[in-house]
Amino acid sequence: MNQISAGLKKEIIFFWRSFRFCGMVLLFLGCALLYPLVSGMTVLMGEALGINGTELYGAGMQGMPETEMVEALFGVFTPQFTYVSSLTMISSAVILMMILLTGTAGAEQKKRSIIIPQTAGLTPAGYVMPKFILYPPMVFTLTLISAIISNAACHVVFGESNPTGLVLVTGALYGVSSMFTICLYLFLGVSLAQPGLSVLYVLAADAVFSLMITVTMNLNSFTPWNLTGMANNIVYSQVEELNLLHSYSFPPYAISEQSIFVTVAITLALCVIFLLLTLFAMNAKRMDNTADEVY
Repeated sequence: MNQISAGLKKEIIFFWRSFRFCGMVLLFLGCALLYPLVSGMTVLMGEALGINGTELYGAGMQGMPETEMVEALFGVFTPQFTYVSSLTMISSAVILMMILLTGTAGAEQKKRSIIIPQTAGLTPAGYVMPKFILYPPMVFTLTLISAIISNAACHVVFGESNPTGLVLVTGALYGVSSMFTICLYLFLGVSLAQPGLSVLYVLAADAVFSLMITVTMNLNSFTPWNLTGMANNIVYSQVEELNLLHSYSFPPYAISEQSIFVTVAITLALCVIFLLLTLFAMNAKRMDNTADEVY
């Protein structure tokens, strides 16, 4: 337990003194507010031009004259569409967070700022577990808070917002998805001692598996790559008029609470598996203070 406490202290000091924490908070906050602000400015432009996007929303663009099609574009700026777009922006912040974590996700092994366990006195568990205890819950919390802030910004811009329960559920689903991404990154970065390349590995895996699962296998749940789609579906299912929305996304599909719980449980189980695999890799790895590489 003392080992884990010492490792947590090291991680907190590293993340705080290097100003990475402040940068990460500003990053998530910016992603949460960006799309609502853009939507608000666009709506103001439409009002200045005499375009009422609210009335046009849901009317669709099929059979409409070309001049009216331009006006109908203003109808996509609604609390629901803006909130989902903000969630997508917030999830993209995880990519930059992985870059911020390169110093602790394997790079320190090559720099030999910590040698396990001969000189630093940390066991593999004391080195690995603090990373999984600190960073995945941190990104989950920031994602959920960012979702709440984004919804509040939608209320300021549009005068209405999504229900609080819906925001908490969808924000939590995006948060669990972000946790999975960070756990996968920590596993690859620490195990391979290649944090830079591991960012590319995670992005490639996300693109390949999400495409394979959603398009090829046509699965709507039970995998970590379905979490964001399930959250978007929950938001879209609240929209009464979906004709225009269908032009930009797939129509909502039936989703049950049981499938949500099972998908979240599977994702959390995979996060634990990544932790165990990282511990196994570190136990099997011999650290040599006289070499530049880990082998």
